[in-house]
Amino acid sequence: MNNGDLVTRTATSRDAAAIQQLLRTAMLTYCAESEISAAMLEAMTESIESVEERIRNNNCIAVFDGDEAVGTITTGITNVPVKYSFSTKTENFLSEFSQAAYVSRFAVIQGKRHAGLGVSLITASEEYSRSSGCEVMLLHCSTVNKKMTAFYNARGFVLIDVENSRGYPRGLFAKVL
Repeated sequence: MNNGDLVTRTATSRDAAAIQQLLRTAMLTYCAESEISAAMLEAMTESIESVEERIRNNNCIAVFDGDEAVGTITTGITNVPVKYSFSTKTENFLSEFSQAAYVSRFAVIQGKRHAGLGVSLITASEEYSRSSGCEVMLLHCSTVNKKMTAFYNARGFVLIDVENSRGYPRGLFAKVL
């Protein structure tokens, strides 16, 4: 997809450094809006090799403005959704499904927000999830981050449960497909 000077495509291993830079930049805003330290997020210390592995093993879509990655989303598929359980409540919800998509490393650079890139990326992730036979999409987000929780709610995601193992209220959101 081409939106003016922006190009959206499936990421390759060659894109890992640009995606790593995007994530580190965009996650600083996420941290501020979530009232958490950058040290609490794996994305802030993730190696290029780890980004390459995620790209190889999942569906990673990226938006580029020239050589600069300005948006990205990763969707992984699991046949064991209960692996995302952290309570009986979550396990009971997830036990209804045999295949789930897990959305991670979703980011849009500050200067490109509110231009529809995030909506396009989450829509692409949903389309991929449906075509892969998933019954539900899952993602984690700080429940303190009202902008992101409102964004997810507006796209049909609901908060299933909250846990604090990473030092902040981290919600598991789900969208039944």
